[in-house]
Amino acid sequence: MAKVQFSEKPPDGGWGWMVVVGTFFIHVVVVGSAKSFGVFYAEFREIFQESAGITSFIGSILGAVLLMCSPIAGALSNLTSCRTVIIAGGVISAVGLGASFFAQTMIHLFFSVGILTGFGLCLVYSPSLAMIGRYFDKRHATANGIAVCGSGVGIFALPPLFQFLIDEFGWRGALLIVGGLLLNSCVCGALMKPIHLEEDRSQEQVDSGSQGNTNLKMTTTLVSIGQKVIETFDFTLLKQRPFLVYSVSSFGTSLGNSMIFVHLVAHAQDIGVEKTQAAFLLSIMGISEAVSRLINGWLSDRRKISKVYYYMIGIAGLGISNIAIPFGRTYTGLVVCMVVYGLFSGIFYPLIAVLVRKYSGVSRISGGLGWAFVFQGAAFLLGPPVAGWLYDATGNYDMSFFAAAIFIFVSVLVLLLNPCSTTSRTLGPGTGGLPDRPDGIVVLSHVKRDVSSEDGIVVLSHVKRDVSSEDGQSNPGFCG
Repeated sequence: MAKVQFSEKPPDGGWGWMVVVGTFFIHVVVVGSAKSFGVFYAEFREIFQESAGITSFIGSILGAVLLMCSPIAGALSNLTSCRTVIIAGGVISAVGLGASFFAQTMIHLFFSVGILTGFGLCLVYSPSLAMIGRYFDKRHATANGIAVCGSGVGIFALPPLFQFLIDEFGWRGALLIVGGLLLNSCVCGALMKPIHLEEDRSQEQVDSGSQGNTNLKMTTTLVSIGQKVIETFDFTLLKQRPFLVYSVSSFGTSLGNSMIFVHLVAHAQDIGVEKTQAAFLLSIMGISEAVSRLINGWLSDRRKISKVYYYMIGIAGLGISNIAIPFGRTYTGLVVCMVVYGLFSGIFYPLIAVLVRKYSGVSRISGGLGWAFVFQGAAFLLGPPVAGWLYDATGNYDMSFFAAAIFIFVSVLVLLLNPCSTTSRTLGPGTGGLPDRPDGIVVLSHVKRDVSSEDGIVVLSHVKRDVSSEDGQSNPGFCG
């Protein structure tokens, strides 16, 4: 067996650019399909004659499972490889949509589209982002921005395609064809060549030492298995305050952001927009978002502004855009709203994986993304049904978009609750700090060892606490 070669740090290029290409097309087919599923929502509501709230559960379960099962995807990636998990996910998602062809009730679609297809997409989505975090450090935001703009391309291309497929082949035939489209993610998964980093070796040594000490104390196999599960799913990340604050904030952002993808097309049809034009609104938002993601991913690496501030500007803009949507009573007005919405969503999306990587470290990025997506998935499960119930109560979607704006603005306030570990620091890759240490960890530097004591105990003297920010600037707001 060939000896495993460990790289000292991510190469910031090389085969990593092929990983970016694979992740780009994964976002086109996976994220694009999930966010374009609102086209099917209007069709399902008409066919099954259910309320808006009940019908919304198809798309919300799909989005929720896609995100909430990410810890499972992360654990499987740790046990096998991201490449294996992504290929398996492509097959499972296609099987789920194939099973939807035989649906006679809404409950059937809850399981086939929502749970089975959602789980398959989850196995494809989060491991691909984790792979970018392993191949890139200083160019992480740029690489991530290129990759995630694929979802904008998917949102641009897929809604009109889905509407065309429904018109030509019915919703059953359309789901079969979309299932075939999702199989292409297996090809993208084949590009995810594993990379071994020095931090992986260090983490393995820590885990081995911890397990050895544990075996001295534990006498039952059950406890040992429980310890292994905790290590595999990385529950300890939830104890890190910066990571937890960000995850709670992302819950509020996703709660508001999820409503538009399910209900925008139906809202446009309610105010008199023709079906194809209504579906094209998502395409307009998608192309605007794709351009914005590409530009802002590159700009955020210039380090002229804190990445957290950059992120907050984007989500605050989403809140303002949601307020504007009910006032766009014409097709032109809705087009303008979608362009603005896409521009702001393109600001913060490239930074999601970047911030998670900084909070968790490169060796734990699979687990970090997994738990962050759990919070987002819970929001996607609740958001569309809440908007649907508001529609059932009021007869229009205006209150749904106003509620979305409120949730998004609250998420901005949550980020402000933790200035010491977020807003007062520049989270981009820097030159003075440790590249992968989670925020909030105090680093001791300039340590002098004093061995003059008579009892032979080593004493550390002249210890200086290094609380410099990632860009090499001092951080007066640090609360150690």
